[in-house]
Amino acid sequence: MAHYELQKVTFTYPEESMPALRDLSLAIKHGEFVVLCGPSGSGKSTLLRLLKREVSPGGTISGEILLGQVPLQEWPAKELAAHVGLVMQNPDNQLVVDTVEHELAFGMENFGLERGAMRRRMAEMAGFFGLEPFLDRKTDELSGGQKQTVNLAAVLMLQPRVLLLDEPLAQLDPLAARELLGMIKRLNDEWGITVIMSEHRTDDLLPLADRVVRMEQGKIAYNGDSRNFVLEAWGRSDEACALPSITRWALEQAPPPSHFAEDEPPLTVKETRRWLDRASESLTDVRNTSASSEDSAEQKASHLAPSAASRVASTVNAKSIKPLLAANGLFYAYDKYSPIVLKGLEWQIRRGDWTVLFGGNGSGKSTLLQLLAGLRLPQRGSVQWEGTPFAKMSSKQRYSVIGYLAQNPVLHYAHDSLLEDLRQAATRAGAHDPEQEARNMAERFGIAHLLSRHPHDMSGGEQQLGALALTLLSKPELLLLDEPTKGLDPMTKLILGKHLQHIHKQGTTLLMATHDVEFAAAYANRCSLLFHGEIVADGEPESFFQGNLFYATPLHRLIALGEATPR
Repeated sequence: MAHYELQKVTFTYPEESMPALRDLSLAIKHGEFVVLCGPSGSGKSTLLRLLKREVSPGGTISGEILLGQVPLQEWPAKELAAHVGLVMQNPDNQLVVDTVEHELAFGMENFGLERGAMRRRMAEMAGFFGLEPFLDRKTDELSGGQKQTVNLAAVLMLQPRVLLLDEPLAQLDPLAARELLGMIKRLNDEWGITVIMSEHRTDDLLPLADRVVRMEQGKIAYNGDSRNFVLEAWGRSDEACALPSITRWALEQAPPPSHFAEDEPPLTVKETRRWLDRASESLTDVRNTSASSEDSAEQKASHLAPSAASRVASTVNAKSIKPLLAANGLFYAYDKYSPIVLKGLEWQIRRGDWTVLFGGNGSGKSTLLQLLAGLRLPQRGSVQWEGTPFAKMSSKQRYSVIGYLAQNPVLHYAHDSLLEDLRQAATRAGAHDPEQEARNMAERFGIAHLLSRHPHDMSGGEQQLGALALTLLSKPELLLLDEPTKGLDPMTKLILGKHLQHIHKQGTTLLMATHDVEFAAAYANRCSLLFHGEIVADGEPESFFQGNLFYATPLHRLIALGEATPR
């Protein structure tokens, strides 16, 4: 039976003095939908790995973990592997074979299912997840979001009773994230699968969760329902920025409990609209809410988010400046048998821009960034740096002016400690004192306590910050970032925004491919949309977000709903 119970569990990684989990006790009922949240490094991923015995980390553990009232270590290996499914934080760590079809079949083959049963499950699951067009695709050609979907489908092939998910939404576009959450909720409701999900993007999760567990420094800081979680977090300035923006806005308009009924505060646009109708006599009309309200809770927490005026001014100044980087008629396909990813793409990045590139999973955002960094070569067309084609520049010249942060931060690490990676990067950048430069950069990003840690033992958010620190040591003029907020908790995301804002003001031009609409709305001065191999929309954030259904913040949708209501 799918029922977890943790009794005073303490876990410490090798050569670490501080435990990753401390005296943790938690019971999870059959069929519950539990959301784990908390800052990066709080122990969420460690907890999920301990619940999946096959991938438990090495270290020292005390206490007991029970599944179905049986100690986890006493379960038969084959039965336990099928019973508990895990989708890891980094999808590349879970893919093991060459094509999507083989990946979906891999687990069933290892369990010795007969061919007819395998085909039935394959047909059902591929249809459920919309993977039929991708069955012959190579897994290393898929986007991050597509890989994550394949991993989830492969796990479900074994029909587990418990599903563990470590930030499954981190690499998904807004539409794909909602679709995946809908699928997971259906599995929870219709199949009775127990779902335990670690996630920083709680906007769409709080209305679905039966329970929210917030972790802090390896301990449970909150364990209860979504609405009480909201009220508890709102009372803590360091947690306010973790709340959905639509909920923060409602809390600002009417601090509890003055205008909230028993089924409030609101967690969705629909609930907020209903609450506004009930409270319309005592609240300011939503029409009078400026776009800068999007950032108000972040500003309350740390005053790091820029004002709308500064973004507009930055945009105006950038319009008169010549292109820094230009893509001229780019065509690209992975091979002659694959569909064309980019189709004659024309685009320019101006010096001083902070541009955000949106697009669905598989639309080619990562490929485009790699072309703009000179890491891939187009089949046709060219990329030019201040009018000079890449073909006429040496690799050293390109790398000295263009920095690139990959979607998978692990690719940036090559040594046994974060300090050694930073030191080597500082040496390549010509630092006078590489060791001190490395330590200064770590201090700046708040990761100095991780300098002795092996990069693979860091959390996803910590790996992301470390990779960005490595990239910035070369002091690039143009910084290309592929999903930089992936895996970051809300407070760390604010710190990242502050660092990027600082280097942007110092003259670094930024181009960021992301699915994080709210981060883009807070910081960018230009938004572009990649679709069908071309840039189909390009403009200032406010004009870009207006009228969008998915590439829009909840507040934009609320305002649009209010404007559509007859007066």
